[in-house]
Amino acid sequence: MNHSRTVVFGNQMMKSHFSAQNAPFLIPIVALPLALFSSMIQAEQRNPYQIAISGEAFATGALGGEDEMLVGMEFKYFFLPTTPFHPFLAAGYKTDIDKEGSAVDIVYADVGSQWDFAEFWGNRAFLEASIGAAYINEEIAVSLLDREANNSYSDFDFKASLGLGVEWQKAFGTTLVVNQYGSNDLTGGLCFSYAF
Repeated sequence: MNHSRTVVFGNQMMKSHFSAQNAPFLIPIVALPLALFSSMIQAEQRNPYQIAISGEAFATGALGGEDEMLVGMEFKYFFLPTTPFHPFLAAGYKTDIDKEGSAVDIVYADVGSQWDFAEFWGNRAFLEASIGAAYINEEIAVSLLDREANNSYSDFDFKASLGLGVEWQKAFGTTLVVNQYGSNDLTGGLCFSYAF
């Protein structure tokens, strides 16, 4: 989302950018190979479905100027559940907590993979990466002397994610995640999941 937008109210002009000139591109570079790679080495059967809730804060990008925290829900379906690489499809929705001034809603779909790299006391540690597309809608409210003016901006862009997590007792998971929305907006957060 490298576009700028201008809103004019009478004699007042307000300009907003979804931009950060030095955008991080490390996540898609790392996410794509892991998302597409899988191994046929036998491993223990795992649950194919997962539902998760998450919270994340903006590290860079214009969306984080007023919308500092996102909360959301995600659903994943895992393929090849008997291999140490678990390819998956994911879909989710995220929204910001503070609706004052502006509000952000993100709907996305990803393809990715988890890689089991360690096991301890029946719990598994994993890395995950995914890449996909996101629809981002931002609504901006400006208070004028006699009224409140509202404007909405939306765009499709790519999304990428990296995570490091642990699944406890083959059901409950905790994951540290970094998400990139487009070329500008980067978030970091924590995800809690349940596999079934």
